[in-house]
Amino acid sequence: MYAKNPLIRVASVGPVLLVLGIFCFEWYAFNCVFMLRGLGRWKGEPIEVAFFRAFFFNAFWLLALWSFLRCSFSDPGFVPQWWLDQNRHIRTEPSFFGWMPGRVSSCQKCEVPRPERAHHCSICGKCVMRMDHHCPWVGNCVGAKNHKYFILMLAYGILAAFTYGSSSYPILAAMIGHSGRGRYTIGSLGVKGWGIFSMGAVLAASLCLAMSVLFLSHLWLMAVNRTSIEVAYAGRNPYSQGIFANASQLCGRFGVDWLLPIAPFRPMTDGCKYLDYNCVDPECGV
Repeated sequence: MYAKNPLIRVASVGPVLLVLGIFCFEWYAFNCVFMLRGLGRWKGEPIEVAFFRAFFFNAFWLLALWSFLRCSFSDPGFVPQWWLDQNRHIRTEPSFFGWMPGRVSSCQKCEVPRPERAHHCSICGKCVMRMDHHCPWVGNCVGAKNHKYFILMLAYGILAAFTYGSSSYPILAAMIGHSGRGRYTIGSLGVKGWGIFSMGAVLAASLCLAMSVLFLSHLWLMAVNRTSIEVAYAGRNPYSQGIFANASQLCGRFGVDWLLPIAPFRPMTDGCKYLDYNCVDPECGV
């Protein structure tokens, strides 16, 4: 959504709309086809079980959608103007592919100083603090300010997809096995309903698997305090201070806000400095 080229900015809307379409389709397939037609109850389960199943799916779905929107439309961590004003005349060092702890480098494309761990995004046309990668599916860079939202999007997306997949498995097994319950389900759903229900279930299972791989990789990156770019760096990581402290750099001091796609209540860094936890951003709140 922040692409410098207008054509790329317009083109990036396509994948984002596709993901939003998948969100809407999964919600409709689960709630309007699976639950409202009575398929949520299986093998004489009490209605309360079906209610809680629907509650958890919709809660996880809503949190995943919220996280996706925050990741897509939030500032990923562009170098703030206050930092540029303070360091406009500072002596910079040539950038190279490796660790540069505590050192200010010069971006050859922006031609301005940039803080440690910042990298230039050729699509956004700006330097992004603690840049991880540019994700076409969210139409935005993943950096210091929205990496937390990206991880939460994956986590809640996995939980929502797993809830759908595990809830629909007995129905699909009965349909494939041609049991009495399966024949009744196909007849009550009709061809269109059966197609929507089964497609939603298969899509949920596929998404759950794909997002799990991506989630585990980014969970590991957060635990070791690296980005996808820094994985290839040689030598000891000067920023790693233990799993909990590393996670706090992205999510702030531990609290309930870790579980929500909102800015940390008590941030541990402003994205410009990582060798200590002294936040110098006047809006940082530390």
